[in-house]
Amino acid sequence: MQLQAHLDQLAVDAALLRRAAEWAGLEATVPSCPNWQVRRLVQHVAKVHRWASWIVAGKDQDEFSFVVPGDDELFEAFSAGAAHLIFELRSASPHLNVPTFLPADSPRDFWARRQSHETAIHRVDAELAADYGVSEFEAQFAADGLAELFLGFGPARFDTTAVRAPFAVTFTPIDVNPAWTVRVAPDGVQATTEARDDSELTVFGTASDLYRWAWNRAGDDDVSLRGDVALSDVWRSFCVVGAR
Repeated sequence: MQLQAHLDQLAVDAALLRRAAEWAGLEATVPSCPNWQVRRLVQHVAKVHRWASWIVAGKDQDEFSFVVPGDDELFEAFSAGAAHLIFELRSASPHLNVPTFLPADSPRDFWARRQSHETAIHRVDAELAADYGVSEFEAQFAADGLAELFLGFGPARFDTTAVRAPFAVTFTPIDVNPAWTVRVAPDGVQATTEARDDSELTVFGTASDLYRWAWNRAGDDDVSLRGDVALSDVWRSFCVVGAR
């Protein structure tokens, strides 16, 4: 996906996140984030947006600080932070040279992609808290999110200490061409861009539903499972990415 597509998606999901969070209320629980209330969810994303803006602006990460807004200011601060991040990314030079933590065509592309998916997944969290239904993702964006999770963001952060024996999970979207096989073992995770017939578990569905399922934001009834369906519980146990 191109830079502008990621920025457009970031803007859409930031608006949807705020709408759902306001509907749910700050005290509402977030089913997909144990022990979180909506207040903490909005605070978290607001902080991450400001942190990413700080880096894109070329500032020292060690000097970053964030003052948590009060409840009466939180939603406005969140929206202002999202808008500021989009402005910084849109204004940044194509030759921007700032830290990243995944391979990308450029640091600007990296931060636009990472923050669009950060916001997207947490938008789902807010909609689950609001309990009025989850908005579908466009297929190409969801596939991009799966690729980022499997090939970049996830493997270094997955906790596989509870995995007792190696197994493979193949993710096969029904509405886009890419497929992925993720091999999970006690010593780590490896992923390839292929559909394998010998995987212990295959997960079928729209790219949007697979994206949510892979991030533990959808249930087994939202996708189709073939093979050892008990491995879906194992997936949920290690596919947990800690909050910043």
